[in-house]
Amino acid sequence: MSRRDRRALPALVALASALLLIGPMPGAGADPATEVVQGRYVRIVSSADWAAASTMGPGVSVRWDLEVSAAAPSPGTVRVGISALGDAPVAVDVRLCPVAWQGEDCAGGSHVLRSGWGVPRDGQTVELDTISSDDVAHVRLDVRLAGDRGAGATQIRVHADGFGDRIQTGPGAQLPATGGTVPLPAIVGGGVLLCVSALLLLFGRRRKGEGS
Repeated sequence: MSRRDRRALPALVALASALLLIGPMPGAGADPATEVVQGRYVRIVSSADWAAASTMGPGVSVRWDLEVSAAAPSPGTVRVGISALGDAPVAVDVRLCPVAWQGEDCAGGSHVLRSGWGVPRDGQTVELDTISSDDVAHVRLDVRLAGDRGAGATQIRVHADGFGDRIQTGPGAQLPATGGTVPLPAIVGGGVLLCVSALLLLFGRRRKGEGS
């Protein structure tokens, strides 16, 4: 091995170590993302960690909190519903709180709307509840993949209809097929290790050749 090679090798190993020690890529294990969907009168505030949802496997739930309200010109009601379309079976637990959730607790006592419910995946909206325009609905969904069969992905949406508004919200991407996907940091780490191994093998061969 030449003097230049000996100087370069520690730098390459240090670079590889630094890459492996880098924290999760943006979006991996990130804080819940908040989205506000505003109609003329009806409003949905949605909060969920969709990065975690994109890699979830069987038995892993993703928390999805929604606040549905209306600033209506007259008394009325708002219908809250859910729809799904795709191949991956999805089950949800749906609870309603009269006040904002405080972590795992509902100060006013939560009302269970659905438990272990398999959402129909035909794209049709199923009504979950109807709220008064004077109220604010704090809806909490625990979403998970159901079973270990099938492939493909599923798009899930929550709808709020009232006073002529028909608005909806959901993840920007589809929920994965059962089994999830390989996290990007693991792919990067594996690639770095392969590169370092190849470099060490190359330097070893060159050193052996110089020794001969």
